Parts: sequence; C-alpha cells; structure tokens
Amino acid sequence: MNQVVRVLLLVTTFAALVAGAAVAAARLRLARIARRNGVRIAELDNDTGRVADSKLVYSIQTATITTPTEQLEPLWSPEHLERFARAYWVFMERFSLGLVRVHYDEHGRYVCLLHRRIVLLGFGEPEYEFDSDHGLVRWPIRRGLMVARSDHDQGKLEIEVHRRDGVEGPRDREPMTQVELELEVADFHPAMSSGILRWIYTNTQSRYHVLLAYGFIRSLGRGELPESAVGRFAARLADDLAVSAAEEIADEHGTAAAPRD
Repeated sequence: MNQVVRVLLLVTTFAALVAGAAVAAARLRLARIARRNGVRIAELDNDTGRVADSKLVYSIQTATITTPTEQLEPLWSPEHLERFARAYWVFMERFSLGLVRVHYDEHGRYVCLLHRRIVLLGFGEPEYEFDSDHGLVRWPIRRGLMVARSDHDQGKLEIEVHRRDGVEGPRDREPMTQVELELEVADFHPAMSSGILRWIYTNTQSRYHVLLAYGFIRSLGRGELPESAVGRFAARLADDLAVSAAEEIADEHGTAAAPRD
C-alpha cells in the first residue's frame, strides 16, 4: 500500500469515526457525572500533546471513580484486571459503530478496519502489574497503518488504576473506595505527523481517541466486565482451585497430593 493511499484511508476512516463518535458521545452525555449502582465518576481530564523536539505524541485521560468498597472488593484481582482490559477493546468495537474490530492471536491483538488484513494498530502481548492498591496493563504498540514506519515498537498503551479505601460515603452509611484511573498513550509516532497531516491527525485520530477514552470510563459505571479473550489469569485461578481441592481431599484421606509445578 503506497503512502498516498495509506493517508487517504486513514483520513476518511477517522473522519467517519469522529462523526460517529460525536453521536455516541451525545448519547453518553460525557459532560455529566455518572451515578449508577452507587458508583460516581468525576474529574474527567485530558492532557494531549507532542513530546518536545520530536514527532512523538502522548495522550492521557484521567478520572476519579468512587464506589462502595463491598462492590469493588470482589473485582480487585488479577483475573478481573484482565477482564477490565478486555472491556476496553470491547467498548472500542462498539464505539466505532462496527467499523473497528479487534482480532487476537498468540502474538498479540490487532485493531483492524473491518477486515483482519487492514491493521490500524497492532499490539504485543500485554504486561500486567497488580498488588493490593495498584493495577496496570501495558500493551506495546508494534505496527499498523496509524504508526510511522520508522518507529514501530516504540509506543505503548497503558491503563492504570490506584485505589484508596476509607473514603466517606453518603451520610457515612457505607465505606467507599476511590479509584484513580488513567489511560495513556505514550511515545507514539503517528503516520500523519508533519505539515497539514499533523493538523488532520489532531482533529481526527487524536480527537477520536479522547472521545473513546471518555466513553470507556463512563461505561465502567455499569460494572459489567466481559470475559477475557485470552484468560491468562482465569486459567491460573482454575489451576489453583484444582490444586487446593486435591490438597483438601488428600488431607481427608491421609495421602499426599500431587506436587505443584
């Protein structure tokens, strides 16, 4: 695919996506604070710009989510962090009105325009960090029509959460937890990064990403997390439960359980 065709495809694609996103954003009423099931989403903020003396760009969207602690506690686990990450890709497909589809293989995931062969963004396998008050998922950006050919494998997409317990609830009726959420695209070199193409990128791809991030954050108020497409931590959890069950049976019968890997 030559450069002219590539640029025209990106421009028309994201012009259509931005138009569709404007409709979706209106439906979501992004400016309002969400309150559903005791969940409050507020302080949505955006910081998007260009790294000094380079063609690299960054985009950071943040929000504060306050939720009843008893609702969050069962969801605070590596398995649900993986499902939380999956929710981002599912929302991306819905938000694009069907134009964008996410495909998976053993090497990563691919954001495609309608067909698997038209890869807008290709991501490597995710990296996870998780502990009692922090969770992070990071995808390296590998390739795609949206990425400058000279800078593959440089950018990254991250979703990060920090929790703070002991927040006062309404009228002190129930303990609440505050979660600081951040979505970040860092060190990204867009294919359209110079001259008039830079302006087009800012007003199409970049703007669409901000609307997508805000829409995703607001969607979290529903508290619905899809099953992971990979299920890395779900598989580990199943193994742990199976071993624990075997150990309990062995204790009851006075026999040794099979050793763990």
